[in-house]
Amino acid sequence: MRPHPCVHTSAPAPLAVAQVTAALLNPPFEERHSVWHLADSDERACAYIGGSAPARWGPFGDYGPLAPHPDGENIQAPPVFVPATAPAERKKTAMELRRRHPLYTSVTLMLLTEIINSRLFTTVRDTLGLTYDVSFEVTLFDRVRAGWYSVHVTSHPDKIYDALNASISVLRDVAISPINRRELERARTTTLTRHDSDMKDNTYWVGLLTHLQNDGVPHKSLQCLRDLKTIYEAITVEDIYHLYNFFNFDDDHIFTCIGISGKTAPVVPDNYLMGGDYSLEEDVVPAGWGGSMPRMAAAPGEQPQMNPVSVITALMAAAQSMKIKQAMNNGNASSSDVQPDRK
Repeated sequence: MRPHPCVHTSAPAPLAVAQVTAALLNPPFEERHSVWHLADSDERACAYIGGSAPARWGPFGDYGPLAPHPDGENIQAPPVFVPATAPAERKKTAMELRRRHPLYTSVTLMLLTEIINSRLFTTVRDTLGLTYDVSFEVTLFDRVRAGWYSVHVTSHPDKIYDALNASISVLRDVAISPINRRELERARTTTLTRHDSDMKDNTYWVGLLTHLQNDGVPHKSLQCLRDLKTIYEAITVEDIYHLYNFFNFDDDHIFTCIGISGKTAPVVPDNYLMGGDYSLEEDVVPAGWGGSMPRMAAAPGEQPQMNPVSVITALMAAAQSMKIKQAMNNGNASSSDVQPDRK
């Protein structure tokens, strides 16, 4: 059977899919922080925080072309557990194996995302009551040699600036309020449970296998995917801080945008990007109990300013403690009124 003269067969010639390097921009302060108002009958508000994040593959802070992995297909999985009493040389070897693995970057990014999300929810929603919805996300790519993070928080127009400021402070607070092992274990359990659940979804499998044969993603291989759960279980708190140090959450490196709807636009507070310490550690002593209110860092020669949200946090803790103390006193008083039954 001869082919139809109008039908021609040609070999497919797909375009090469290469890596895409990224150049991080740093526009002026006024261009990175904006506030928008929409005249509307409903009063609503949301805020976004964004900034650059490390790339999914390769060493932290490297945004250039990615060379093939030095180990090739012979990737060695790190040990899941190293005892605290192990020799220093053994700990160093385990750390080098973890940080040399191709999945080290993406796994630590996922664990840090879970930890920050938990802190945002606990602080901005549960403790301060400034929002019903706040989330931290990291957008990553296989071929683009960069990523970005974003925080989304909704609130009432009168509280949106406090919600934004509190969210920024939670991001910065990781540097001074140490991540503990309980937080890491909770994040590890959440991500591994999600992974096990997503393994039943074909779309998740397709995402895992995408670019396995692409030269533009040289670090992705079947061998490294087999070690996914092992890397999740091997990551330590030190590894999380190794990643965190490559984020910059100061006012000169973050982008913020506030959108407000309502009949009139609320007044924009002065210096609403205050940051500060929103630590919820147990050693924070509320005012009146021999401690001092937390203050924000000031430039040399300037008077430190009171951190308003930390003040609210301390006052709420003090009020809650007073309620507990009053309830205990009432209970003791009621007990003293009950006379023993004497026969």
